[in-house]
Amino acid sequence: MTSNFSPPAGAKSRFKVKRLADGRAALNLGCGTRMHWSWNNLDSSPYIWLAHHPTIAAMLNKVGVISGERYQRLQKVDPEAVRWHLAKGIPFADNTFDVVYHAHLLEHLEREAAPAFLQECLRVLKKKGIIRIVVPDLEILTNRYHESLNLLKQSQDETAAARHAQAIDDLFEQMVRGETAGARQQRKLVRVIENLVRGDAAKTGELHRWMYDAYSLTRLLTAVGFKDIRAQNAFSSQIAGWTSFNLDTNADGSVNKPESLYLEGVK
Repeated sequence: MTSNFSPPAGAKSRFKVKRLADGRAALNLGCGTRMHWSWNNLDSSPYIWLAHHPTIAAMLNKVGVISGERYQRLQKVDPEAVRWHLAKGIPFADNTFDVVYHAHLLEHLEREAAPAFLQECLRVLKKKGIIRIVVPDLEILTNRYHESLNLLKQSQDETAAARHAQAIDDLFEQMVRGETAGARQQRKLVRVIENLVRGDAAKTGELHRWMYDAYSLTRLLTAVGFKDIRAQNAFSSQIAGWTSFNLDTNADGSVNKPESLYLEGVK
């Protein structure tokens, strides 16, 4: 997603709004394949299109265009998930949701586009609704780099060198990669087809365009109009029943992406 973000004027709900058992409406933006089926899940990913066309997906899996691993991942996709590109704004009316959540999405926007996107999040939230944002934590990543550098200065062994190389990779690789990570893992023919059809990492929106720490993201949320901004972790939240949704945690109780920063704010 790039800086051509253009939220709609006077937007109305284009899609049915699902509700949790307790009546709340919760929205997961840029969900990928990580979602809870009681939420309103929205993404532009091909997985969403394939979930809407299971016969085609099964055929592509049978002939080897969709790998077994990808097909298994597809089974986790909410068949009611909305396929939508967020560069067009959020396709729901004002004051619709009690919760808006997005994880490892904001860093894919150009820095200049982030305020408009967050204003859209604010618009669709009800008064006192909660936004929960998860991004790679720049503080964690830079601390890892400094720790690895100090270790390398003390010892030039292979373990220290590998740790240092990984720390640099974690900071920069997703800012500069050419081919998408998913395409790299496919067999040659599928890889060629995917690169032709979907394009490179920049075209698919896979590149990181900016990075945040707790201070810079808090300032951004405050400037947009959110209040009561609090740091959380993968398990803690002002959102009732948070851990039951397994969005930042896995079914076995582990954290999905430990290098993350978690912030929540209130409208």
